[in-house]
Amino acid sequence: MRSQEERTEMTEREAERRVRRAFPELSPMKVRHVGTGFDTNVFSVNDCYVFRFPRQEKGRDALLNENHVLQLLQRMEFQAPFSLPEPVFSAEGEPGKFPFVGFSYLPGRELASEADVDLLARHVDEIATFLRSLHSLPVDSSWELEPDTLLRLSAKKRRSMMYECLEEIAPYCEEETAAHMEEYLDTLPEWENPPSSVLVHGDLHPKNLITQNGKLTGIIDWGDAHYGHPASDLALLYQAVPKELHARFFRQYGEVNAEVKELAVFKAVFVSSALARYAVQFDEPHVLRWCHAGLTRALGIWKEDTAY
Repeated sequence: MRSQEERTEMTEREAERRVRRAFPELSPMKVRHVGTGFDTNVFSVNDCYVFRFPRQEKGRDALLNENHVLQLLQRMEFQAPFSLPEPVFSAEGEPGKFPFVGFSYLPGRELASEADVDLLARHVDEIATFLRSLHSLPVDSSWELEPDTLLRLSAKKRRSMMYECLEEIAPYCEEETAAHMEEYLDTLPEWENPPSSVLVHGDLHPKNLITQNGKLTGIIDWGDAHYGHPASDLALLYQAVPKELHARFFRQYGEVNAEVKELAVFKAVFVSSALARYAVQFDEPHVLRWCHAGLTRALGIWKEDTAY
């Protein structure tokens, strides 16, 4: 992961200037910084829209992909039990600047801000319904979805990255969790990326889920959406839902085989450790707490499964 200094930051004043220049109809304008992601700076405008500005080239590509996928879901009249951002504004970049996009504003706060790391237990049926519907969409070449060129589920590619994450986050983890992750990586077979078959969100974690009044209400940041493997999204189950509710989830979603579950655990460990590393670098202890809970949960399931 690149350091904070290598990414382009933006002030509220600069965001207001660029939005006002591209969309003067939004004046008078109230602009508020609401978040910083891996690759984008996020600002609320008039408490109605969220404008996302890339922090690096990868962020630009993700933002354009997000806009494309959300437009596709709109055209498909995709029904979800949670709110999704609606693409409203799109602006070309000024000379030397990246383009940026404005979406409808989903009120609330990120899941990582919630105290209860078992909060998603209340939403097992809705999450299963959402993922079943998303993964059942009749995707074809006309959708022009991004392929999984990043090999997100390739243990062969990502194992070394996970060791790097572990080295950085171990001092912030409980000793047992760090030891379990090291054992997991030491024994992890180096499989290749599995075949793609469905549209996936691709980045479901506590910073990309929105809550209001203690309830899950929205799913944001679709920049990693792609034609991929269901395990990329099923990882959320192994990060953030108590194991005793997994059978209930799969009764609603549909049964999957042991290989899919193994891949989902792998993705849960990867995304929890990568996001924990981000939380350490950007001093977001609330995110780190959720990531540690996700790591502990996923690795605990792995330990139980390998004990038999």
